[in-house]
Amino acid sequence: MKFCRIVEILGKKYRISIAEDNSEKDVDRVRLWDGKTSSDEGATLYFSYGKHTDDLPSLCVIVGGEKEITLYNEEASELRGKSLAVVSEEDFVPAFNYAQDFLASHHSSSFYAYLSDVAGRVSNYDTLVDIASQSFGASLVFIDRDFRILSYSTQVPVTDRIWAQNIEKGYCDYEFIQAVRKLKAVRESFSDATPMEVTCTSSPFRKLASRVYCRGAWIGFLILIEGDTSYRQSHVDMLHSLSDILAQFIMDHSPELLCQTDEYHRFLYNLIIGAPLESQPEAYRDLDFKKPLQLMYIRTEDSEKKINRSLKIEKYLNKRDQCQIFSNRESTIVIDEAEALADPEYLLEGIPEDVNICAGISLPFDRVANLKAALKDARDALAIGVEMEPGKCIYTFAEYGMYVMLKNLSSMEDIRRYYHPAFLVLQDYDKSHEGNLLPTLRMFLSTGQSIKETAEKLFMHRNSVIYRLKKIHGMTSADLHDPEICFRLRLSFAIYELMSR
Repeated sequence: MKFCRIVEILGKKYRISIAEDNSEKDVDRVRLWDGKTSSDEGATLYFSYGKHTDDLPSLCVIVGGEKEITLYNEEASELRGKSLAVVSEEDFVPAFNYAQDFLASHHSSSFYAYLSDVAGRVSNYDTLVDIASQSFGASLVFIDRDFRILSYSTQVPVTDRIWAQNIEKGYCDYEFIQAVRKLKAVRESFSDATPMEVTCTSSPFRKLASRVYCRGAWIGFLILIEGDTSYRQSHVDMLHSLSDILAQFIMDHSPELLCQTDEYHRFLYNLIIGAPLESQPEAYRDLDFKKPLQLMYIRTEDSEKKINRSLKIEKYLNKRDQCQIFSNRESTIVIDEAEALADPEYLLEGIPEDVNICAGISLPFDRVANLKAALKDARDALAIGVEMEPGKCIYTFAEYGMYVMLKNLSSMEDIRRYYHPAFLVLQDYDKSHEGNLLPTLRMFLSTGQSIKETAEKLFMHRNSVIYRLKKIHGMTSADLHDPEICFRLRLSFAIYELMSR
């Protein structure tokens, strides 16, 4: 709203007149002048008792009467582009209060109407959050009450380092959650959508947070992270409006977010995000499973299909009633008996063909204390598997665990020093003679030293395989039935494959 329009509205209730108007900017907020300017002072209307034009901000209302208006009109050249209004001394305080309330109400009502219109035209809350962030000029993050990332702005990207890491994982770590809950603002906040400042010392950016309620149930937080421009009082009212609109949108389009989980499910989730076992209910701490479990970590490969996709993958899974499923916008985690996950393709076969997913599977585990390690195994197997064989869908730690170990080791030293001498001899021979001794040896080792299976998979005669194996032994003296030598040769192949990528 323009300076002249605000003064016109105030003039209907109070004795106020414009002495000079040189502003084309919209006024965003009203403040008392303390003698200092801020980076966005051109969008702020200040009220001041001071009368020296050199010291006043570009938009200002000062105390005075007709005498001051005449004086300022005569000294218009000294205003140098400033906009100035004069209000009577007795109307100064009530005019200031009215201007603050009116402007806040104006911003809130117009923003609410705008968001309501947007919500009626978009199909998911990601778009709603993204569009709202542009009105704020700051990034937004929407999380559920378990601190899972539900949505975040991309048009105004999240630059806060801590929240960028949370977004990448799809959830907040247990340690982070506990630190947030200890903040004084959170502990003393109202049980409603009233925005509160939740700035912490580990981040340079100030933050506002508003609870989101649906049908009286608290489902999460909206977080506004300021950028180059500090948030204003109008942002507080706007965040409250966005919380209300988002709550209605969720009830209409994403009611699954209203579902509550049982205590056991929450216990497992807390362990997944890093909660110490001793911090959890005592009844579950020493839990042993009757049968070994496995963990499957599922991600969508297409970034353009990732929005809200992982949260909805669950409905397509051929899951058993006993399995536990945890979803966020970046991934879906399935915990089930190892026997059930022995056929992972069956679990995933209901997922639509246009959704390209990939999954990592942990080793079996039988104690709840191993759950966090199982998640790391599954994630690592997926990460290295996609790098080694990008065309596959399922990557198990049993198959790719050696590559995970070598990948970690390669960051500390040159792992090629662990090649078995026989591998290097055969590598040189194949290179200079265009031979196939290494591929034959690799297949022989992968089939458990079975000549019959090696011949079948290489489409060779059995005697040809025997001939090549004898040649390998003659060149290297390696005993291909010695378990230690076979292990070192398999390790050599793994190192070669990893270093060739």
